[in-house]
Amino acid sequence: MNKKYANIIIIAVSIIIAALIIIPFAIQPFEEPSGKFFRVSSHGDSRVNILLVSWLGCPIGASLSWPLYFALTHYGNVSYYQWHSDPSDVYPDTPGLIFTGFKSNAINATFIYLYNETLTGNAQNKTINGNLVDYGLSELKSSVNVSEYEIIKKYTTQEWISGSFFQSSADSVSPHHINTVLLISGPNGTYFLNGGLYSPKNISSYSDNYLLENGLNITYIRSAENEIENQIKAVE
Repeated sequence: MNKKYANIIIIAVSIIIAALIIIPFAIQPFEEPSGKFFRVSSHGDSRVNILLVSWLGCPIGASLSWPLYFALTHYGNVSYYQWHSDPSDVYPDTPGLIFTGFKSNAINATFIYLYNETLTGNAQNKTINGNLVDYGLSELKSSVNVSEYEIIKKYTTQEWISGSFFQSSADSVSPHHINTVLLISGPNGTYFLNGGLYSPKNISSYSDNYLLENGLNITYIRSAENEIENQIKAVE
């Protein structure tokens, strides 16, 4: 090969490699955080309100259910049943809780599950006509208040999510769907969590019963529970 062309190829390859390294850092300021709380509004509800949006087979939702459960028990009584995430997911059979209700004189908590265990239908296993994102947004629009809906829509379907390379969080997963999010609002503002607070694989070896009894002795769950508690206090 001609030395001149060889040098051109080397330079071109070097530029491509450099671009692949630099671009993620260059776009990071334009991406929204994943896996940590961030403030989305200085306004909120007159009373502390917690909204969990997930789906029955979500391993992120399963992992997030434990710190949320322990945080909520400080304020009231939580109704739930034990569950495991989609066995075909990248984090299969993650132990978790599906929340069915919450009674408290101190705060409100609402739980919405948009899809079934395998993303093949809604939470009641009825076929979804159209794509999962549109269905999820339609369900949320009829289930939550306008400000909550607009926040979830913006940060799951419009804004780029960290590490997604120019994609929203809903578009960065396959099949595209509204992913697990947690919204905490109150008199002093609103905070949003897109995704989980730790990897589902960190609790994959535990049983539901063990986690119910000993979950707060596990570092990941304890740390995540503290983060949720901090956000509750921040909006009070």
